[in-house]
Amino acid sequence: MNCIRCMAVVVAAAMLTLAMPLAAQNAPPAPPDAAPAAPPISQDLLDSLLAPIALYPDQLLTQVLMASTYPLEVVEAARFVKANPSLKGAQLDDALKDQTWDPSVLSLAAFPQVLDMMNEHLDWTQRLGDAFLDDEAGVMRTVQSLRLKAQQAGNLQSTEQQKVVVQDRTIVIEPAQPQYVYVPVYNPVVIYGPWWAPAYRPWFWYPPPIWGYPPYYGGAVAAGIFWGAAWAITANNWGWCRPNWGGNTVNININNNNIWVNRPQYRDRYQQNGNWTHNVEHRRGVAYRDTATGNKYRPTNNGAVQTRENYRGRDNNPARPSPATTDRTAGNLARPSPGANNNQARPSPGSTERPSLGAGNNPSRPPQQAMPATRPSAAGSRPAPAYQPEARSQVQREASRGAQSRATMQPSQPQRAAPSANRGGGGGGGGGGGQGRGR
Repeated sequence: MNCIRCMAVVVAAAMLTLAMPLAAQNAPPAPPDAAPAAPPISQDLLDSLLAPIALYPDQLLTQVLMASTYPLEVVEAARFVKANPSLKGAQLDDALKDQTWDPSVLSLAAFPQVLDMMNEHLDWTQRLGDAFLDDEAGVMRTVQSLRLKAQQAGNLQSTEQQKVVVQDRTIVIEPAQPQYVYVPVYNPVVIYGPWWAPAYRPWFWYPPPIWGYPPYYGGAVAAGIFWGAAWAITANNWGWCRPNWGGNTVNININNNNIWVNRPQYRDRYQQNGNWTHNVEHRRGVAYRDTATGNKYRPTNNGAVQTRENYRGRDNNPARPSPATTDRTAGNLARPSPGANNNQARPSPGSTERPSLGAGNNPSRPPQQAMPATRPSAAGSRPAPAYQPEARSQVQREASRGAQSRATMQPSQPQRAAPSANRGGGGGGGGGGGQGRGR
């Protein structure tokens, strides 16, 4: 019985060992354009990004966070309200009916100073949106941490413009008057106490006088929160979104009488789930922080990628044999692997001897003859030429004719030939030239 059990264990282990390589071979390959995500945003950077708006009323804060993920629509809305400064209330809502912006952007049109700030600091707006898309819960926790610091510094408390309430260790900020909203302005490096991250100092933006704020006198405004004009609250720009501090998310209320939220494409999106989600259509082609975030909202079609790779002639088959085992020519001549017979010892540089190739290395090539130690002398040992003079009779006849001609032209006593009467001495040497001149 014990032997049978041992055999069963051995067979099971063998089957498991064989199954593991098969599973690895059948695993789907990674997408060709897969890229690692960018490193997470540091807490110091989150503090710097959220410091200018962390003390906004809760609902206005959520509108800014959502709208920051659509920076191009923020720019369009800022230009619209700047070009139409006289539109307010119902007239403004009526003029925005034909705009297809996200409801968060449409709602901010009722707070033009906020749009002005986001448009002027567009780089900050996009980085804030990237942080919100990367870590929504971390952004919500950072807001509460900054509010606690401001409260401990004695700079966050209820006023006639806002109401600060602590609920279950959560700081909630709401308008003090239900029909008006005041937007706070403060210096972030002062309102939270001494700034703790010098490498990430937040910016300070003071609105122009058109928004009803007192003149800026440098240090005077840095002492606390300052308030400008009150903005009227309507059903279309208030009451449809708020933070869920317990879950660190943003809740959307589709039952609010809001013409922006009640649009079918937006209402149906939150019919089952009231938590806000990013809509890639309102991104308008603006690049995301990294490829991983882009793939999160624009999933890559792996089938289309594979089709493109095949069209380009790329071989993505993971089972492709290695070059060492692939036939190199049409004659199926595989390159041999270095064997024991081929691994000959290479002589040292100082050696004059060359190792002969054994029969096991190349059976079709005759062994190389050993070279003599000394080179024979030229006399008597040089082999005869490969041709014989008799074989080239024409060459021999020409050589003999040339010798006879030279012999007849050399008399025993050399004499100069008389020049012709009609020729000068230019044809001969220096003497002939003199005779030609009648010397």
